[in-house]
Amino acid sequence: MAALFAATALLTGVGAAVAQDKPITTENAWVKVPEAGAKTTTAFVQVNNPGMYAIYLVSGSSDVAGKIEFRDASKGNAVQEDVTVPAYDSAYLNPKGAQIVLADLKKELKEGDTVHITLKTELGIPIEIDAKVKTE
Repeated sequence: MAALFAATALLTGVGAAVAQDKPITTENAWVKVPEAGAKTTTAFVQVNNPGMYAIYLVSGSSDVAGKIEFRDASKGNAVQEDVTVPAYDSAYLNPKGAQIVLADLKKELKEGDTVHITLKTELGIPIEIDAKVKTE
């Protein structure tokens, strides 16, 4: 009887809530080819938030960089503590605004390479990105 009740609760209550959850997605991800010998480069991506609450990108890591920073080109390349992705909307981290800086590069990047980046939200939710290296 308890198993039947648990199954019914899962199908009618909890299951409905889980079915409505939509994952954060990304698109148009790319990394700028760094200048020869450079130890930093920039990455760009559109982060889509289908949820009813804003999310905040607060940190990141990459297989090719020792550290990741968020900077804003429209504010003199100032370091940003976070990047807001509004509810039911998206944020495009782009060359003229907020962007991802890959610092302390571990290897030389060439056009066509794929860079793996993991961004984390304020709740610790990972957002996995595979970005192609290309010229602007």
